[in-house]
Amino acid sequence: MAHTEFDFALESEPIASALPFPLPLAHLTAKRWLLRILKAQRLEPRPCKILLSNLLYFSYGGVFYRNSKIQTERVSELPVALLFSPEILRKVSRFYPFDSGAMGRGLFGPEWTAKLAPFDERFRVNASDGLRDATKLIHHLYDTNQNYLNGRAHAGSRSKMAPFPLLYDFLSANLSTLGVDHRQRTIEAICEAEIEIAKNILWIGFPAHRTASVLKALLPCVGLNIPPFRTYNFTKNFNPAEIAARLEEQAYKDVVERFVQYPT
Repeated sequence: MAHTEFDFALESEPIASALPFPLPLAHLTAKRWLLRILKAQRLEPRPCKILLSNLLYFSYGGVFYRNSKIQTERVSELPVALLFSPEILRKVSRFYPFDSGAMGRGLFGPEWTAKLAPFDERFRVNASDGLRDATKLIHHLYDTNQNYLNGRAHAGSRSKMAPFPLLYDFLSANLSTLGVDHRQRTIEAICEAEIEIAKNILWIGFPAHRTASVLKALLPCVGLNIPPFRTYNFTKNFNPAEIAARLEEQAYKDVVERFVQYPT
């Protein structure tokens, strides 16, 4: 892929000798897909209507993505979160400093949609070394992992070359009236290759529904190396996005927090 404006800026700006420690990546899916994923023993790229290719989406550093906000009684819509080792960053082909789906659908409003257009040609980061590229993004845009996870862009990026000042303004803007918060402006990692569950899984969060079937499918996938997992209870009528927020908090407590505490 051709270099973008943001690629050039990232390569041109000097960086500190010690970068933030790499964070885990999260993939959010629905209960209806979980057994299929475990039986396949891998995540597989699927068609994306925004970027028009088969892709796997991950949110960097936590369970930031939100699935359907509708109220429902369909158990199949319950969210499932899978947290993976930073090692899979080596398979990432591109990053965006925001949710590309939200940008592609104009959810950031007409002003920011226009200012950042065309977002794929300007703000895509073509990964050469995904582990280093992810930490460089944190360093230049947020300075520290904790700032990033708190959604606080670092003011130092305002003095960097374009498009850093524009990104700082975007990441700092109050878009709450549009229903946007820092989750839609966290780093998105995209992979075009399959990701094996057994080699990379750190944690799974899933609903307490037919748990025995899930564990039965999980065992052949991971053998005796069963990853930490959390099950959650749910009411008959529920909102998947609200449950995903609970998964975000639990994944942070169980896994992500210890990565944040590592020194740079």
